[in-house]
Amino acid sequence: MKSQKTVQKLPIELPRIPKTAETKEGNVFNPRLNIWPLGGLIGSYTFRFDTLEALDERIILRLKLALIWQLENNSFASSQNLFKVFRNFYEETREITPIACTEIGLGQILRFKEGLDTKTEWKLGILRILLSTMERKGYGIASAEVLSYLGSATIRGNIKGTSIRTRDPNTGAFNDTELFAIQAALNDGFARGVICLMDYALAWLLLGFGVRPIQIAALKESDLIVSEGEGGRNYALRMPRAKQRGSDVRAAFKTRYCSKQIGLLLELLIEQNSQRRAEMLLAGDEWPMFMGVEEGDLPGFRYHLSSASLARRLKATFEKVIVLKANTKRFRITMAQRAVDDGRDKYTVAELLDHSDTQNVGVYYEASPSMVLRLDRHLAMEMAPLAQAFAGVVVMSESEVLRGTHGDNRIYDRTLRDNVREPLGYCGQMSFCGLTVPFACYTCRHFQPWIDGPHEAFLEALMDDRERMIEAQYSPKIYAIKDRTIFAVAEVIQLCTAERGQADGKGL
Repeated sequence: MKSQKTVQKLPIELPRIPKTAETKEGNVFNPRLNIWPLGGLIGSYTFRFDTLEALDERIILRLKLALIWQLENNSFASSQNLFKVFRNFYEETREITPIACTEIGLGQILRFKEGLDTKTEWKLGILRILLSTMERKGYGIASAEVLSYLGSATIRGNIKGTSIRTRDPNTGAFNDTELFAIQAALNDGFARGVICLMDYALAWLLLGFGVRPIQIAALKESDLIVSEGEGGRNYALRMPRAKQRGSDVRAAFKTRYCSKQIGLLLELLIEQNSQRRAEMLLAGDEWPMFMGVEEGDLPGFRYHLSSASLARRLKATFEKVIVLKANTKRFRITMAQRAVDDGRDKYTVAELLDHSDTQNVGVYYEASPSMVLRLDRHLAMEMAPLAQAFAGVVVMSESEVLRGTHGDNRIYDRTLRDNVREPLGYCGQMSFCGLTVPFACYTCRHFQPWIDGPHEAFLEALMDDRERMIEAQYSPKIYAIKDRTIFAVAEVIQLCTAERGQADGKGL
């Protein structure tokens, strides 16, 4: 006869809460207080036990003991997540929770589950982890009925990868047009002084590496490796792995090739950091790559910006320069998806994402095929404001042209009829650039298109050429090269139309 499994009885005497405790990241706090203002490299969070007023003090005691152990042995992020879900559970079941509640009952669990859907059912799984862990450690607060129910329940986890599979235009990978627009907007914003060096370097680091914010938060200046080669300076970056379970954020690294563009940016940022430290009279070594204004409480991470702060900076940067929904996750998805679209195998993609295995990269291979953009004049006009490809200034008359109206700086399209008599615009560059005229001109900040130039005819010629390449079954990577020029020409046409309308209204 099989013996029945019994639920472990709660100990009569619980250990006292210590006067001080220390998180795994090294943050020291007083756990006897009901408010724990804590922080980690991901950001700060306050554990508010004073908001759980309907619970008996013995439940609060056990919850504190469990979370002290959690904070001492696991990441700040996972501890924060456990408490957040418990607080959410408490708030959702508050009206049926008796005053001075001494035990979590099945009715409360079922009420909480009723308020969840397929996208949030994972919260019940997190609650199960907390309650079962507390039970195993002798700090249990749930009834035997609750533990039995949760132990046998099938709970869906957090749904992942939907935006990747569907190539969601708002949360999935950026397409080529969006990437070109992002790069151009960043370069122009930095040139105009709209965004600072730190934010410019942060954005390009995400474009180049697709890393998680916590990895950038853990970066130090010493992680940039500079060497002299035959072709000049070469760069590499020791990237903290940061998310390897059970290890510290800087316990392991992967050395990644770093382009000269990004390497130079990081060198400039390090130089700027050094100047800031001199002004602040700071001494020491092992300084952060992205330096904040506050020293912080984390040992080994003085003046490091948190990953939450970096994410906010990135969001603010894009709000300044381009109308696109952008966050750190989209850059990461984009890097992996482009690798898959280019035919890379799953091991290469896992390496790019810094995954220890390939079990989570399959979703990128399940993504719907990248759609070929059927670009016509109407769609080009619709997408032009989003692409923000045109970087120059429309001129009303030759008197407004920078560098005057000499023949050598007039821009023509030699394929158009009457091209000698009708220039598309003027070049404000003081020297020969060597780029393909006029295709490269429309995306150049020195280009000054003439308000009455034959831009419509040039757009039509570009569209016809694109359609011919599609019919000839050229690769999309070939015929999409000029898409950004198409958007720039469309934007010029819109601006010229608006300028002419204003001039007519003023009787000019």
